Amino acid sequence: MKDVRSREFAVPFLQSLIQADTCNPPGNEHRLALLLQDFLQEAGLDSSIDGVEQGRSNLEAVFTGADKGRKLMFCGHLDTVSPWTAEAGKFPPHGAVIEGGRMYGRGTSDMKGGLAAMLLAAVSLLQEGIKLGGDLIFLATAGEEVDSCGARQYAEQHSLEELDGLVIAEPTGSRVAIGHKGALWLRITLHGRSAHGSMPQLGLNAVEGMMEVIALLKRHALEWQAHDPVLGSSSLSVNSIAGGVQTNVIADRCSIDVDIRTVPPLRHSELLAEITAKLDGMQQLNAGFRYEVEELLDRSVVYTDPGEELIRTALELAGGAGEPGQGAISADTCADAEHVAGGVAGTVAVPTERGAVSAAVHGVSYYTDASVLHNHGKLPVLIYGPGDPKLAHQPDEWIDIEAYLESISFYRELALRFLGGAPD
Repeated sequence: MKDVRSREFAVPFLQSLIQADTCNPPGNEHRLALLLQDFLQEAGLDSSIDGVEQGRSNLEAVFTGADKGRKLMFCGHLDTVSPWTAEAGKFPPHGAVIEGGRMYGRGTSDMKGGLAAMLLAAVSLLQEGIKLGGDLIFLATAGEEVDSCGARQYAEQHSLEELDGLVIAEPTGSRVAIGHKGALWLRITLHGRSAHGSMPQLGLNAVEGMMEVIALLKRHALEWQAHDPVLGSSSLSVNSIAGGVQTNVIADRCSIDVDIRTVPPLRHSELLAEITAKLDGMQQLNAGFRYEVEELLDRSVVYTDPGEELIRTALELAGGAGEPGQGAISADTCADAEHVAGGVAGTVAVPTERGAVSAAVHGVSYYTDASVLHNHGKLPVLIYGPGDPKLAHQPDEWIDIEAYLESISFYRELALRFLGGAPD
């Protein structure tokens, strides 16, 4: 096998990952897990594939180090969002076309580029006979783009207490990110009473009632709004509404989907209890209405102290990349429905082993599998990837090939520094 860090190997390897369609839904991550397993077997390492659902799998490979050493996990997801249409983009979503120093394709940035770089970094150590001072665990998960089903299954079946650090390869523009906002998605359904459109006084209009619910939520959001210097500000948005039957029928049902993004010190359980109490109060004013609240998604805030060794090591390797004035983007200025373009929300002076360095640590607005795997906030988490977060879920998604190749070296050196070398 060629040197896996070489351009001649690493670029075609990423192309093979992009050409494997793992758009979610439905996912079909098992096909890519098999491809990675074949590569690992050729490199001389066993791996395990764990089925999640029909046609969907996680893959895990352990690069065993010295006994009783640290354990570091490299984690990335196998799935992508849906492909763009031929009308929306110039390049085929799974063509992995290279043009102008970029590779185009669904998942290049989010996040098969980071996934490939992590794996090649780990295999390069094996290829050169370097034994680490502790275990390096490579985990590729299914389902992150929708419900993190792969990460949730892994967390249920494994002890996260044994880990000493977690690295997530989501796109950060090769910047060091120490966390992300939490996400709480709710579906609120209001039930009224149907009547003929010419006699609205005989009914109870759920669509009109929902207007009051939305106004209530907006007022409440202002009451609990919070701001974090790194992660940015909390937010609430109503992004979907459905109700009514036809123009001449009073609507007896209306539902909305609410996207709440949180930062410390907000707690999802407390917010949900407050919202429920507000709705209870509204229902008491008009007993004819009945409401239901369904929790669609609950992803906790992820935040790691920038003084943690994992973060300090990453900052040293990144050379303080992304300092203010170098194209920093506020985490609150860019957003989309699930993953959003992340960037700088603040700057923290972080001491490194080589002395104090004023380096920018970032927060990203999108959520990651870290919210499932960070062991209730006890595990240090680094989010770092070569992709550009602004390109996530966009037509003609691409990755800069040089940034991808450089990230292989970054992950490799991070593992060496954090885990150390095994004694001879």
